Amino acid sequence: MDDPINFITAEEYYRGAQGWTGPTKIVALSQVPPTTAAQPKYWHGVTLTFDDQTLCVVQFVRPTLFRVRYDPAVGSPEEYDDANSRTIIEDYMSQLVHDLDTFLGITWTTNLEESADQKYWIFSSTVTEVDKEGKEQYYKVGDGMKLFLHKDPFRIQAVRVLTPLPDLYPLPETPSTSSRAIEKIVWQTSPRTFLWNVHPVVSVVKQVVLDVIKAGHGEFIGFGEQGGTSFMKTPTFMNYFNFDNMQYQQVYSRGPLDAREPLYHSDPFYMDVNSNPEHANVTASFLDNYSQIAVDFGFTNSGFIKLGTRFNAMDIYVISADTVPEITRLYTSIIGRPKLKPKYVLGHHQACYGYEKVEDLYAVVDQYRGVGIPLDGLHIDVDFQVYGLPGTLEGDGFRTFTTNPKTFPDPKGMFAELRKNGIKCSTNITPVISINDREGGYSTLREGLEKGYFIKDRRYTNGTSGKAEDVLYVCYGGGSRYTIDPKDVSIRPDFRDNYDFVANWNVKDYPYHGGVSYGYGNGTAGYYPDLNRKEVREWWGKQYNYLYDMGLEFVWQDMTTPAIHTSYGDMKGLPSRLLMSSDSISSTGATKKTAAEIWALYSYNLHKATAHGLDTLEQLLPFRKNKRNFILGRGSFAGMYRYAGLWSGDNASTWEFWKITVSQVLSVGLNGVSISGSDMGGFEPYFNPSTGQEEKYCNPELLIRWYAGSFLLPWFRNHYVKKTRKWFQLSKDCHQKEPYAYPKHLAQHPELEPKEGWLYRAVQGICKYYVELRYSLIQVLYDAMFDNQINGLPIARSMLLTDTQDTSFFNESQRFLDDQYVVRKDILVAPIIKGSHENPGQNRDVYLPLMYFWYPSNLRPWDDQGVALGSRVEGGSVINYTARITNEYSSYPFVTPVYLREGAIIPQVGVRQWIGDLSGGPNRMKINIYPGRDNEYITYLDDGVSRSSAPDDLLQYQIKAAMATARKETDIGSSDSEAKGEHRSISISQVTTTQPISTSSTRAVTITPVHSNYNPAAELGEKYTIILWYDPGVDVSRLRVSVNPATGVEYDISRNTTLRTVVVDINETIGNSPKIVISVSP
Repeated sequence: MDDPINFITAEEYYRGAQGWTGPTKIVALSQVPPTTAAQPKYWHGVTLTFDDQTLCVVQFVRPTLFRVRYDPAVGSPEEYDDANSRTIIEDYMSQLVHDLDTFLGITWTTNLEESADQKYWIFSSTVTEVDKEGKEQYYKVGDGMKLFLHKDPFRIQAVRVLTPLPDLYPLPETPSTSSRAIEKIVWQTSPRTFLWNVHPVVSVVKQVVLDVIKAGHGEFIGFGEQGGTSFMKTPTFMNYFNFDNMQYQQVYSRGPLDAREPLYHSDPFYMDVNSNPEHANVTASFLDNYSQIAVDFGFTNSGFIKLGTRFNAMDIYVISADTVPEITRLYTSIIGRPKLKPKYVLGHHQACYGYEKVEDLYAVVDQYRGVGIPLDGLHIDVDFQVYGLPGTLEGDGFRTFTTNPKTFPDPKGMFAELRKNGIKCSTNITPVISINDREGGYSTLREGLEKGYFIKDRRYTNGTSGKAEDVLYVCYGGGSRYTIDPKDVSIRPDFRDNYDFVANWNVKDYPYHGGVSYGYGNGTAGYYPDLNRKEVREWWGKQYNYLYDMGLEFVWQDMTTPAIHTSYGDMKGLPSRLLMSSDSISSTGATKKTAAEIWALYSYNLHKATAHGLDTLEQLLPFRKNKRNFILGRGSFAGMYRYAGLWSGDNASTWEFWKITVSQVLSVGLNGVSISGSDMGGFEPYFNPSTGQEEKYCNPELLIRWYAGSFLLPWFRNHYVKKTRKWFQLSKDCHQKEPYAYPKHLAQHPELEPKEGWLYRAVQGICKYYVELRYSLIQVLYDAMFDNQINGLPIARSMLLTDTQDTSFFNESQRFLDDQYVVRKDILVAPIIKGSHENPGQNRDVYLPLMYFWYPSNLRPWDDQGVALGSRVEGGSVINYTARITNEYSSYPFVTPVYLREGAIIPQVGVRQWIGDLSGGPNRMKINIYPGRDNEYITYLDDGVSRSSAPDDLLQYQIKAAMATARKETDIGSSDSEAKGEHRSISISQVTTTQPISTSSTRAVTITPVHSNYNPAAELGEKYTIILWYDPGVDVSRLRVSVNPATGVEYDISRNTTLRTVVVDINETIGNSPKIVISVSP
């Protein structure tokens, strides 16, 4: 008989839900806050009692952000206490409301009134005062929302005053849009708002469906990693359940284009962007539940979105605002924002499962440097830990936090040597502690056992025989569900652990015995730290001391579900019935919960423990003081990006994976993630069905398209598995995927020359070009990353974030949202995502958003490669762009279509072999200023590595500081005592007199420091360049140029009639003068 606690697909879930019932009417309502409320005055909630005696809480968190909680097992209003989940930035909701109000400087009230006919309640919010200038503001006086709570049948309607979008070509004397504002429904539930089912025996299984009405013209975006199949979601089932889903095909066996697959990361957050056409409104929903979430997104009924939970409460936050950026800012104000990351994170990174000795690392770096492809990061997999046999005291046998003394005999010297060459290293850290001790003692194992820090093997047995002999684990693979007998030693990896499952099952004092397989006979049996306990998280953080003392620079947090071999648990994870610490803040919450109930919490706390540990390393390692840290995580839950970047797991070298990459990054970015991306070129090899074999390296055309199309995405890492699977994506035997390996492979295989020789030769040249172009634009990426900690907006942005006025995205232009992205706001990239087998012309349509003119990009990596600005193209145009792969260097800029918005202001620096490379002296900045509309650009200058660079008045720091004071402790998450605002931010603005810019136009460029607590002379030198570009037909030789102040600032002015530029070299460090104005006039 199937165990009801195990994972089921969304299809199975909703088949079962057809027989469920739920409340039909409100029988009582109360505004009394719970006695646990930290700030009762700020508890803006009502408790509803239904006819089936279940209870629900509806609560305003912000004036246009409300929360609905429904748990059919709750019997008293006090059980809905003030405590939040760990996902929310602060422990108690009323305290968070108070602190947000205080720091943002707003006052607002709520009001409850009954309708005259007594058929519904109106629960409303209103902003009454906004009193802090200069703070990030989401609201003005009068803003708010009404919630209509219908009594019978019970349903909720959320209403907000919406302003019509401005007309592109308005009628004369048309009233202002604000005068035409009108109340509209922005979110509502059906008359069957809740359906529920509590299992009669396995009481932890308490399933709830929330039925949300889906407007026929609504369009929906987001959904986290599941947003990759299409940026705007089409009807489908979805499963949120962290799963080690290699190649995205284990449950349904249809691959990455199937939106139903449960993936590595769960982010159940989405936005409705068009339910009120022609009006400024976006409504977002976030479902806060660490366990399985099943979604029926208009699949069985196009009029409804069904959100289903299998455990815990239905806990949903609904946010309404005018635009997508406002939603992102509001959402990240309660969920948190990332810290400032090291600048080198934005560089080019190389990873491989198969760098097995120090010589491999040196060879990779030498060859990258030899061909001149910039590289900043090198990622060493678990090979760094291993030699000898599992189950012996010989060697280190995949022991987390150790190094291999045979193949990496001098890690400190190795890291130092690599750092001299600009290389920063990470290594794979898996949350398993091998059961195998070692000579000299495996301190992490011994301490964990001595202090009781590992998860104990205690099981929840309700609904079972209570006998170990009857236990079966469940998993999916190849599209099929199968069971595993944990007593069957023959199906376990050969870890030689001699584990007696029956003897150790559900034994109070015995740690849960699991194991991880890294493939190829590698892995270990081990114990798992109980990271849902604060003291264990602190202990875990200290384990990094040795590796960082050796010279490790950042962490690659892998296998984060945690991923466990199928013979040791359910769904490649912990056993569903394993009892774990709940990490609950609530005074009424259980201290222990099953793994199934808090499935994603473990990986969330893993990233949290690592982040806190790295931030406190300076206490033991003084040389780490004030250094920024970085964690690359594989998967967790919403909010984990407060602690780590996100990569999308084990993909493969297929065009399908490349097709979902852009949409996936953009979808995750809506949540405020700063660093996210996929493994360029694919981690695993492509299985060729025509030959029945795996390809030994990434198709060269695919690697070119992946590199060239990703060149301005946040995370830029080539990663692949070598071992016995792939030859390359390099080494002396050419068994790797690095770009420089392809011409080497061609030289060894002359039979490839007649048909594909040109293509293999093109890989190195084109990939190098786009890496160099990225490095020349690294300041743009860094400015966007700096912005992210301030406002939560991502680095790579959907056009829906940057061009909110363009309503064509809801109809004829919708398809372009899948595979075009904008960096910050002015650089538009349109990758080629189809191979020549599908697209023999190597072309694509490129859409340029409405209401702006656009220029084909003339940005080049090197100063001596400048080309004149081409003719501008009207926004709304669709350009058929041919982007052929070629060996001609002059054609490299056209392998990926790139366009620049009119008025764009784009800084560039010289290409160096790594970020922060000053071996050639300071790296002068040049600032390209394009003709067109008035614009302002803020650039942030610092040393790129110090924590003290971060602003010290960030919202998340203020919240966490208040929280730390309340707790009287230092476990304060996103705060940073080192943040001191030691940076220089500079405003570069352009104002023009006439449009389009011509010989008769006057352009004024103003450079003004906004914040000056750092001198960037060491990095940028004592000279910078302003380049004003002009359209075809403009004779720049006739233009007059002046610089104000005329004295006290040294400068040189030149005009290039070939490039149609006016160039002004300012002979000082940028931002030294309080204000410089460059005027160009007829």
